[in-house]
Amino acid sequence: MCSILSAQKTHDVHTLVKAMLAKTPLEENLQELCDEIGGRVTGSEANKKSVEWAYQQFKEAGVKVWKQPFEMPVLWLPEACSGQIKGGLEFVPLMVAKYQTAPGVYTGTLVDLNFGTEEDFAKNAVNLKGNFALVETDICFDINGLFAEYTQAAKAEMLAEKYGAKGIVFMSTRPNGLLYRFITSKGVEVPMPQFVMAREDAKRCLRSLRKGQTLEFNSALRAKVGEAFTSHNVIAEITGSERPDEVIIIGAHLDSWALGTGANDNGCNVSMMIDIARQMKKAGIQPKRTIRFALWNGEEQGYFGSQAYTQEYLADLDKHKLALSVDIGSGPIIGFFTNGRDTLIPILDELLTPVDSLGNYLNIPNPIVGTDNFDFMLQGVPNLVANHKPALYGPNYHAASDTYDKVDLVSLKKNTAIIAAMTLGYANSDIDLKRQNRAEVQNMIDTHKIEFSMRMFNVWDSWVDKTRGIKN
Repeated sequence: MCSILSAQKTHDVHTLVKAMLAKTPLEENLQELCDEIGGRVTGSEANKKSVEWAYQQFKEAGVKVWKQPFEMPVLWLPEACSGQIKGGLEFVPLMVAKYQTAPGVYTGTLVDLNFGTEEDFAKNAVNLKGNFALVETDICFDINGLFAEYTQAAKAEMLAEKYGAKGIVFMSTRPNGLLYRFITSKGVEVPMPQFVMAREDAKRCLRSLRKGQTLEFNSALRAKVGEAFTSHNVIAEITGSERPDEVIIIGAHLDSWALGTGANDNGCNVSMMIDIARQMKKAGIQPKRTIRFALWNGEEQGYFGSQAYTQEYLADLDKHKLALSVDIGSGPIIGFFTNGRDTLIPILDELLTPVDSLGNYLNIPNPIVGTDNFDFMLQGVPNLVANHKPALYGPNYHAASDTYDKVDLVSLKKNTAIIAAMTLGYANSDIDLKRQNRAEVQNMIDTHKIEFSMRMFNVWDSWVDKTRGIKN
């Protein structure tokens, strides 16, 4: 039994856990979201349908729900991307464009940049100007591989711009012709076209180039582009019985890329949020503090929805006692990242005791840059990111293979119980970690050396100039 909870409140946690592990509409919700609505790029018709779908799910559960509008800075919806290799080889490679690559026709010589180091770029400086860098990659197996890929890509982008390349073609980090999409280190302001080419096709090109042959790269990209537009988060809440003005907010992002159907990233955890709210309401459980359930939008392009939330509720952030993001698929939860808050570790150890039979947890202080906890972290609000075993998350990340059949449904049920127990336990406790000031947030950034990660996701400058994060 958790000593930080009363006997009655501990009973509520066990009641909720039992409900989460029983038969619920969780799987049906996930299948409907993925198979029937599909990939949900922010601004697309599928994304708009998903907003209405999620709103209706909360409403039918009897939970207070609303749609929070916010502005997305640009619209970019890919329609078709084709390529052709000519010269020493002639074939049609499989490829896609990265986010915000401008539609158009691109041609140039392919230049072998090996793994895209400074030395590689310097050695090829003469040939690279006005042409396309072909960058080799390692295979991605897990989330560490994903962050390694983001890091490699960010460095290659910087160097390609420095050395005057026309654009970059990255070898896919996944085998078997698998393609995927993500943002560049410039966010919505992409200075050059960037593509991901099927691993086998890129290797074929490299073998030819390394034999001394010349290859010409041709690509045609069609995409729907536009100016700023309005998107929506879906927010629901169960009002607290004793401290309704104090908020525990838990969330997952509703949007996805559209090569697949956004199952592990992040439909499974969208369904989790809805199911926790549904079962709490069904069981008549009312927490002491308000629990708010957030389905964020615009996460893939740079967490615009969650950033907009922190701006709209800026005056209330002192009353936000915890923010949680669940965004690493459906593998078993093995603990939480506490994002520089060491004091959260023993608290979590205790709050997780009602679900200790569902996993072995290791809670660690590492800060995460790259999902919807980020703006809460910069605002000094105590925040968490659920940590999962890799399962099928890494290989299918943002890829055509991120579909319903890749979700670990058994683990997802257990994860839903774990998140429910931790959330309700925290909401019912007297834990009151204070919001950090700017100096304390900066100390966390410096201590954990995350400046490069923030630059990699194009969020460093906005922290420095105080347009993002707590100001004092």
